[in-house]
Amino acid sequence: MMRRHAAGCGLLLALTWLTGCEPSGSGKGMVTYRPDWEYERYERIAVLPGRATTPQAAHDAEVLADRLTTLLTQSHQFSVLSRAEMQQVFAEQDLSKLADAIDEGTAVPEGKISVAQALVSVRITDYKLIADREQQTMPRYAVDRRGNRLLDRTGRPIIAGQDTFYIYRTGAEVGGTVRVIDAATGKILVSHSAQVAPRPRISRNAPSGVTPEQVAGEAVRELGVEFFKAIAPTQVKVKFKSDMLLVATDYYDGHYTDTKKVPRTMSEFILAVRNLPEECDRNKFRVVVAEPEGRKDLFEQEFVWSGSSGPDGISYKIPLDSLTATGAEKFVAKLYSAGNPEPLLQRSFSLETVKEK
Repeated sequence: MMRRHAAGCGLLLALTWLTGCEPSGSGKGMVTYRPDWEYERYERIAVLPGRATTPQAAHDAEVLADRLTTLLTQSHQFSVLSRAEMQQVFAEQDLSKLADAIDEGTAVPEGKISVAQALVSVRITDYKLIADREQQTMPRYAVDRRGNRLLDRTGRPIIAGQDTFYIYRTGAEVGGTVRVIDAATGKILVSHSAQVAPRPRISRNAPSGVTPEQVAGEAVRELGVEFFKAIAPTQVKVKFKSDMLLVATDYYDGHYTDTKKVPRTMSEFILAVRNLPEECDRNKFRVVVAEPEGRKDLFEQEFVWSGSSGPDGISYKIPLDSLTATGAEKFVAKLYSAGNPEPLLQRSFSLETVKEK
């Protein structure tokens, strides 16, 4: 394409407007994605009006189309038709109806569209708003003046009664599809579907301050990123912090017990990835545990990061015997972006030495 500036320049510029890994500690690293279609052949694209299978999702479908338009424009990979240009096309070709036709799988008439080389169609196919309330009860224990529980003769806490309360759950589930169609031939170049369900807000005795519609809005924004990555190549320099990769002995009340020495008395330990930057949403990552100079991974797992994972992030319980069987004392945990041979983060740890009596 004429406007690529140089081979691969579009890819290098793609998503530099996003920010936010340095091996062993914090720093910066590259997260790279290349979509599985011949995007280099298509310079001029047009995003059609968003559609929805239910009137309830009509507004969010428009938001989804606008979000995708913005992302594609800012990527500098394509020349995206402006709103004014789109309005002119609407008047001449009625693309609002064409969007429905594309969603139904109808081919674009050959030579029908000349202003764009490719058409992008988005549709919300699933839209569920969640607002649940569940009554729960728990025992109320008798206590002394200092707040200590009173025990009966058998040593069991004395139950003085029961407390009844309500648990409110607010959330949303949004699914959709995106298609990229060759405007000259009607051939479907990309067809991708995704479902997003942000972590629901859970509160006690009163609804949270967030509405299901607001949670659905979060899902739509994440869906826009998902669809963008299915269309445009991305290479993002992201800033990571060292505490985004943890080796821990326990997780309690929203906190990991981080450690550099894992007791040999434990049967397993925790490897956790948490609080990754927003730019990492929907990206594939890989965590491994290995000896510092070893070439064989003792543990390996690939995962897709989601910003809705919450503060606890994604964690794995790793059997300690997989490490003790090596006879080694020192190990390293690493976080990789899928397809990148260089680790984004590293965390060294060791097994606690058993003291001789």
